[in-house]
Amino acid sequence: MTTSYAPKLRPAANRTRTSSAGTSTAITFSVTSERWRFIAYLFFWGMSIFAITMSKIFVVPMLAAGPADGDTCGPFNRDAPDFGVHLGEGFDFKTQSHLMQLFGFNNICSNWDYSPSRESTAMVYPLFEYSLIVYLCLDFMATAIAHQRGELDEWFWKASKIIFPITIVLCSQFRMIFVCLAYENVKSHTAGFLGLQIALMLVAVQNTLFVWDANIKYEQLGSDIKYTRRAALAYLIGDLIICSFKITATIYVVRYGHGAPWTLAPSFIPGKRVGQVVDIIWMIFNAVIPLFIANFRSKNEVPLTFTVTQNAVYVDDETVGERAPLTGNTFQQILGFRV
Repeated sequence: MTTSYAPKLRPAANRTRTSSAGTSTAITFSVTSERWRFIAYLFFWGMSIFAITMSKIFVVPMLAAGPADGDTCGPFNRDAPDFGVHLGEGFDFKTQSHLMQLFGFNNICSNWDYSPSRESTAMVYPLFEYSLIVYLCLDFMATAIAHQRGELDEWFWKASKIIFPITIVLCSQFRMIFVCLAYENVKSHTAGFLGLQIALMLVAVQNTLFVWDANIKYEQLGSDIKYTRRAALAYLIGDLIICSFKITATIYVVRYGHGAPWTLAPSFIPGKRVGQVVDIIWMIFNAVIPLFIANFRSKNEVPLTFTVTQNAVYVDDETVGERAPLTGNTFQQILGFRV
């Protein structure tokens, strides 16, 4: 018995794109870059809610109970009697966590610092990371097209080409917060967060300058372009001010392994340290306001259109000719099949 196979040649380069019916085929879809930024922030807050839930259900009671056999490894590796924590014993998550001891407060990251919340949140985290990187790539494409249309000055396009790879690298390395444990190496753990802070600041600067340089006007903010520029500039100034404090404080942690003295001082808000107030304001400017800005801009920008094609050519049996397989051992014979 002989088994025969229909010849199937690989598509040849530089040939007319045709289907079996001889008509052109393509997949076309449109997407706005700001919609992906909006999605990324939704995933971030979804991840945070997931981590908080995991922490309350599993982490808090586990840390309070302590190790069953007095194990001094992992989160139970501290001996700080002045802080109320002893080696190999349990501790209170809200008042005696490692970040509480080092920074004077628990930030949102503390919810995924301990197992099993850390491992579970790490599986959810890619939704945020990939969405953010997709946004950065789409935004760079939109900037490149705007430059080709003559809407942007050359200096802005050159700056964008420098900022783009920097933000990609910094955002991709935020994942190290799950690799470098806060209770073992807080310097390396915080370094990943520092990179994200710098990246988000660069994104805010670039987006504001894009609106300014491209002379974009949003009618919802006023009939004159000056209202759009004032709104964009007000946000940028506020963000740069709070980022200057937040990034400075984070750099100190990366260098010395604990919070800067000025961040540990009591703030004007009773019960909160200066560093905690800075952290809250920074979160508002970089995780709350951008969510609404992205949603607003996604409804007012022209989407990017992608067309996917393939130069596929189908060849009939009689046209194979000299391109027919060479004689000799067939693939089936080599594998030992009966033919």
